[in-house]
Amino acid sequence: MSPRGIAPSTFIKHASDVASFYGFRPVRDIERQQIAAHNTGSRSLRGGGSFYSFSTAAMVCAIRAAGQPQEPVLGFYVTPSPLHAPAGVVSSEAGEFGLQVVGTPESVGEIILLKTLAAIAGEWGAPLSRVRVNALGDRDSQQRFSRELAIHIRKHLSRLTEAERTLVAENPFAIYRMQEAAVREILAEGPRPMHFLSEKSRVHFRSVLEHLEHLGLPYELDDLLGGDERGPHIAFALDFVEQDATMLAVVGGRFDEYLRREMRRKDSVGVGASIFFRKKGASRSIFTAIPSAPKPRIYFAQLGLKAKLQGLTVVDMLRTAGVPVLQSFDANRLSLQLAQAAQMGVSHLLIMGQREALDGTIIVRSTKNSSQNIIAVGEVPKFLRTLR
Repeated sequence: MSPRGIAPSTFIKHASDVASFYGFRPVRDIERQQIAAHNTGSRSLRGGGSFYSFSTAAMVCAIRAAGQPQEPVLGFYVTPSPLHAPAGVVSSEAGEFGLQVVGTPESVGEIILLKTLAAIAGEWGAPLSRVRVNALGDRDSQQRFSRELAIHIRKHLSRLTEAERTLVAENPFAIYRMQEAAVREILAEGPRPMHFLSEKSRVHFRSVLEHLEHLGLPYELDDLLGGDERGPHIAFALDFVEQDATMLAVVGGRFDEYLRREMRRKDSVGVGASIFFRKKGASRSIFTAIPSAPKPRIYFAQLGLKAKLQGLTVVDMLRTAGVPVLQSFDANRLSLQLAQAAQMGVSHLLIMGQREALDGTIIVRSTKNSSQNIIAVGEVPKFLRTLR
């Protein structure tokens, strides 16, 4: 449990540092790069505002992803004015540190995001107890479930207050945001969204759970987790061993349909999450002072899904050993990653493909003379510390 009295700026710096290590970039920098590269006369999606919201950050990442098909975009932002705080969090008392993985329909999007969230919390001093997950499915799945949920609610309207009846009449899913014991009993007796999943949604959810097991992230199915007005396909929330004095809630999900509506593009897909933290005593200026990412001498390139998942374990090892590394889990082509490494002027490359992931090895290559070594993954931190 993090000690009380820690300044919000300290948490923002910590979360930004960890997110950068896992390949996330400030949404501010992603948008600046997009404007400079394609339309110097464009204005920021923030308009006259000083901060990104979940929606504007997602749109920045989606626009960038649309311009580089099959190369997802990882971004983060900070705002003192959260728009989608979960039940139990008072928006006026919270700041929001948001993460986006936009441009990948694969379950690796959820896993990279969840792994990063767990690292932020764990290094902050709030060990993860479990990840609660629920699958609501794609639009067809949710429509089938919504009809059954509405029928169930109508049978129990007498147990709801007048205000509650008004809310569920407009949107049956609103009942999930109600925390009263009587309402939770109605939900517990009702239909479950997982029973209405399409085959595609079922396969995707199974893949997410398999990857959670592979990475050793404890999870629990929670079919009462829902109520987000953005209609996520998959919803998740992180619980900690002890209540943290700084982090109030960590929630997120896959928001494919939401992105498609906002972007008006059928190929817009992505996962987003938010850490809501106590902002008492914080000036608005600290929310714009996101520190610059470090410039390590080593770049970690991965090729293929298995390598990306195994690569998360490698990044954990390097961070624990205090070995800074640049990498991009949002790049699917090795050539693109090598070009990024060259542009950043690193001295060495770590390369993991499908074969290395299976063998438990990694290639260490010098960018100066292209000499390389193949070493066991467990020896990577020790070997890198010997490099000059």
